Amino acid sequence: MIPAPPERYKMIKRSAFFALLVLFVVYLGPVFSYIGVGSLSGHSVRVDGSVADWVGTPPEKYNTAIISKGEYIWKDALNDDTGNGRYTYPKNPAFAKAADLEEFRITWDSKNMYFLIRSSRPGDWWSPVRLIAIDTDGMGGGRRGMKVIQQGDLNSLDADTGTFGELRVSNSLAADYIICIAGTYKGRIWDAKGNLVAKAIGEKTDTRGFKIKDSNMCAVEVQVPLKILGNPAGKTWRFIVAMGTEDKEHLREIHKEADDWYGGGGEDTFSEDGVDPDYYDLASPSQTTQEIELSSYKPNAPAGDTSAFAVIEKSYLQVKFSPYLQVTK
Repeated sequence: MIPAPPERYKMIKRSAFFALLVLFVVYLGPVFSYIGVGSLSGHSVRVDGSVADWVGTPPEKYNTAIISKGEYIWKDALNDDTGNGRYTYPKNPAFAKAADLEEFRITWDSKNMYFLIRSSRPGDWWSPVRLIAIDTDGMGGGRRGMKVIQQGDLNSLDADTGTFGELRVSNSLAADYIICIAGTYKGRIWDAKGNLVAKAIGEKTDTRGFKIKDSNMCAVEVQVPLKILGNPAGKTWRFIVAMGTEDKEHLREIHKEADDWYGGGGEDTFSEDGVDPDYYDLASPSQTTQEIELSSYKPNAPAGDTSAFAVIEKSYLQVKFSPYLQVTK
C-alpha cells in the first residue's frame, strides 16, 4: 500500500478529531451544560454557631461575588455603612459599627437553604437587624410578590412585629419571601402576600427547621427549609441584603440628629415611622449606588406613605443554582 501524502494524512487526522469532538459534544455536552459554569451546587451546613463548615474562599476584591466550594460568597466593602451618605450611628457606644455588612454567603442541600451573614462587631451585645429579601422569579422579571418590604405582621396581634424599615423594591425585584433576623437568635419570614410563614423566637412554637445561630455577635448562620422557600434547583434567584440597628426585633429609626439611642442623618421628623429608610448598608455594586438608592425617598411625605419610600433597583445579588439537588449529610 502506498502511504498517504503528509497533507492527506493530516486531513484524515483532522477529520477524525472533529468527528470525535462532535460525538463528545453530542453525548457529553449536555452534562457540562447541566452543571453550568458559575452555578451554585451547594453543601450541607450545621447551624450551630460555629462557622467552621463554611469553607469557601471569598473574592479578593470588595463588592464582588464568587462561587467557591459550593458557596456563593459576596464580599462587601468595609466602612460603607453610611446609608444615604449621611447616616451616623447612635452616640451610645453599644451601637458602634453594628450594621456594616462584610460578607454574605449562600449554600443549600436537598432540605435547606443556608445563609451566613458577617458584619462588623458592635460596640456591645447589640447585634444588628439583617434583612434578606428573595425574588424567586429571578431573571424572569416576574412582578408578583411584595414591593414594600414588610411593614407589619398581618398574622399577629402584636403591631410591633415586622421590619418597619421604610423601603421598597422595583417591580422586577418584587420579593416572594422576606427574612428578618434580629439580634442573636430571633427571626421571621413573610411570604409575597405579607403572611407570616415562619418564626424563631426561642419558644416551643418556633417553626421547625428554621434556625438562627449567632457567632460572636458579628456572624450569624441561618437555616431555612426548602419547604418554605421552594426548590431553587436550576433557577436564578435574586437577593437583597440590608443591615440596620435593632429595636424590639425590628429596625431602629434614624433621625435627623443622632442621640444616644437613634442614629442621625435622616429625615427631619419627630415621627418614628417617617419615610426615610432605616438601613445603613446594602449589598450593592458600589457605595455610590447604595447612597443614591437609599436617598431616593420623598422628603417630608406623610409618615408611612409607602409611595414615598426609597426604591431599590440595582442593589441586589443574583445567584444561579445548579440543577442538581444536594444530599444532606
